Amino acid sequence: MNASSLVYEFKEELHEEIVESRLNRFLVQTKSGKLCHLHDPGRLKELIYPGNKILVRQVEKGKRKTSCQVTAAWDGRWVITDSSIHNAIARKFLPGARQEVKLGKSRIDFFYDNTYVEVKGCTLVNDGVALFPDAPTERGRKHLEELIRAMERGMRAKLLVLVMRDDAVCFSPNAETDRKFAETFYLALTKGLEVEVKEFKLEGNKVYYVRDIPLCGKG
Repeated sequence: MNASSLVYEFKEELHEEIVESRLNRFLVQTKSGKLCHLHDPGRLKELIYPGNKILVRQVEKGKRKTSCQVTAAWDGRWVITDSSIHNAIARKFLPGARQEVKLGKSRIDFFYDNTYVEVKGCTLVNDGVALFPDAPTERGRKHLEELIRAMERGMRAKLLVLVMRDDAVCFSPNAETDRKFAETFYLALTKGLEVEVKEFKLEGNKVYYVRDIPLCGKG
């Protein structure tokens, strides 16, 4: 895919709000009185804090408490904070792949050509380094362990990291936040794990692919 390719477009209009407070892991209160769902399990402490700008949109309420959904937060640029769109974007780079495939005791995001693909979204960038995770993730580590076992059985495995902002120059597992995940990541590399890290930007209500970036120290 070429740089500046459109990979996703939000159907709803995006509105700017100011964070009043983060009520819990998935609920944000805005200064205008809106209660908005945050579809991201991370801490996002650099993005979701009182006084910061966010973009929200109206979605179907379903079983949630609110129809308002946080789409992005400001950090010198708009950083996409809605992980519900990750697999839709990933499919653009994995044509023909099957989605939600069982592997061991887990479900892996995609499978194609003897290759299991797990997708992770990244919003944290520190001094040009994209870091994942921003909170301890036992689930993420278990996914890597399943991929390692698959590779030991002769399968291929890929980790597709979607950096949802355009100011990173390389990617690294966040050992400071989750040492076990980082150790498992590097072990998986020795077993043959392929890693693709793709960077994106939000312009208006559209998400564009920017470029691939390397692992830190690898390119």
